[in-house]
Amino acid sequence: MTVKEFDIGQRVFILNMHEGSNTEPEIREENVLSVGRKYVTVDNGNRYASEEWFHFGLVESIDYGERSFLCSTKAEANNYIEFIKLQIWISSLTRYKVKNYTLEQLRKVKVILIN
Repeated sequence: MTVKEFDIGQRVFILNMHEGSNTEPEIREENVLSVGRKYVTVDNGNRYASEEWFHFGLVESIDYGERSFLCSTKAEANNYIEFIKLQIWISSLTRYKVKNYTLEQLRKVKVILIN
């Protein structure tokens, strides 16, 4: 998603993942204040830019701390939350947990993940 896909006054959704804490992700609504060549600025003054690795919207432009994400719809924000939760779930599968799956199930998972 690029900066040019946003309009002044558009309602957007800010996602804070709260990574590293025991807090659930938070989604709040803001309005686009300005759209420049490089940044989208929202009502509270935070600026968001396009990042190659983030496919769900824009990323807050800050030097330190946890970045928040700007999404054009609440569904995009929820999709990113689900994306991260699925990454965590897949990475938590240990050999002990995988023993409960059949060979056929594991083959299907391998085909899906490789393709």
